[in-house]
Amino acid sequence: MLMIKILMKMETILETLNNFQKLHPDVYIGGSISLILQNAIPPRMPKDVDIVSPKSIHIFDLFQIDRPKHRRIKRVKHEGMFFDLFINPKARYIKYMYNGNILKLSPIDEICEWKLKKNNIKKEKHIKDLEYCYG
Repeated sequence: MLMIKILMKMETILETLNNFQKLHPDVYIGGSISLILQNAIPPRMPKDVDIVSPKSIHIFDLFQIDRPKHRRIKRVKHEGMFFDLFINPKARYIKYMYNGNILKLSPIDEICEWKLKKNNIKKEKHIKDLEYCYG
């Protein structure tokens, strides 16, 4: 039953991401959603959507939010989901086919590299993801 809920939620997330990437083709999908889609980790209910931009941009610009742009704000809620923005000038992507559309996903090694960073390794979800990625 839980797996059905997860798959239904992922279906909604994928539709939202497809629409998002049509508007922002230079922004890639990272984090657990990318790892799940690449079969690097088992499916789970994502808490947020990590997006990666190789260009310096504010998350408010991506979501057309007209508010003062505080430098530390990297998260917005859009269509019922939280989106977290990460800037990586060296970001790469792979193409993932979904219902005849292409999503641009961050590669597994790039995500795992980020999860290995000192501040991230303390979080249990990152530790579990790394166990799957590196066996």
